[in-house]
Amino acid sequence: MKASKTKKSRKTASKLGKAGLSQKSGLPPGSLIHIGEKKTHQISIDMILYNSEVVEEKKDITLQEALEKSYDGFNRWIKITGLHDTELIGTIGNMLNLDNLLLEDILNTGQRPKVEFGNDHVFFTFRTLFQEAAGTDINSDQISLVLKDKLLVTFHESELSLFDALDERIKFPDGRIRLNNPDYLFYAVIDIVVDQYFKVIENLGDAIDKLEELLFELPDHEVLDLIQQNRRDLLYVKKSVFPVREAINSLMKFQNNLINGLNIKYFNDVYDHVLQMVEIIETYRELNAGIRDIFLSTQSNRMNKVMQLLTIIATIFIPLTFIVGIYGMNFEYLPELHWKYGYPLVWLVMLAVVLAMLFMFRKRKWL
Repeated sequence: MKASKTKKSRKTASKLGKAGLSQKSGLPPGSLIHIGEKKTHQISIDMILYNSEVVEEKKDITLQEALEKSYDGFNRWIKITGLHDTELIGTIGNMLNLDNLLLEDILNTGQRPKVEFGNDHVFFTFRTLFQEAAGTDINSDQISLVLKDKLLVTFHESELSLFDALDERIKFPDGRIRLNNPDYLFYAVIDIVVDQYFKVIENLGDAIDKLEELLFELPDHEVLDLIQQNRRDLLYVKKSVFPVREAINSLMKFQNNLINGLNIKYFNDVYDHVLQMVEIIETYRELNAGIRDIFLSTQSNRMNKVMQLLTIIATIFIPLTFIVGIYGMNFEYLPELHWKYGYPLVWLVMLAVVLAMLFMFRKRKWL
């Protein structure tokens, strides 16, 4: 169990860092360099064609089939899995008429969540968060969405199981996705990712609750490790969620012809969810900080009690040392030295001093 915690700490630390950004040092803006972990062997392209009457799914198709062919009367959702092939991503960008600065953001898996508006597209990038259970590693993938007329393109680092629910929803002929343009699907992707945040945040809450219960039962070093890990997890989730609030707010305010005004209410609902998460995250950070303060205060109290005990012992020995010091002096004429009861009397005096001091300490509640 301890080994897994150590591994988790190292993994979270790498997420919070900015490893890989130095690869772009000295390069001009718009240089296409993949920054991040290679999570797939090769890039795959899937596509779903749909309208109010028909839905058709195509797996592992070519780039030409996805973007060069004409699909009149259909909305398209193109899923591009894998970001490490910069040449292919560049080709996709050219075919979609996307600026290299935008492609640069897609390839940078540490990109801060944001939204950008072009003449014929809306670009949105953010992160998914996954956690199997409280106390396990938080995993993440970057997702970038490009919304164009009758087309939604999603770029992600690896295959995402959370899209399975959307694939099923598209199959319902009376569902909102089928009855709307891709702007509703654009919303649905954002919504399902944001909903996933709730699960991770709930797990973090469970971890904090468990830590509160075990605060005085676990060894000190384990408690400190858990407090620190919770702090890092909350910070990572904060960095992933907080910018989404700004991006969705900008998305609602910007007027464009790609997003139907009637669908703005759905984005507003997602915005409310993100605001709720922001408040929960801040609350959990305060709770974790409170647990840390309690832990440090407990440690300080323990140390104070130890120092108090040592001080009392030292104080008791001060008069005793004084007494034995007198009779340890090397003078020939000390009256009590040759007295028959001198030795037991000294012991009685020292015992009386000890008892008197203990009584005084007890009365003043120092013991």
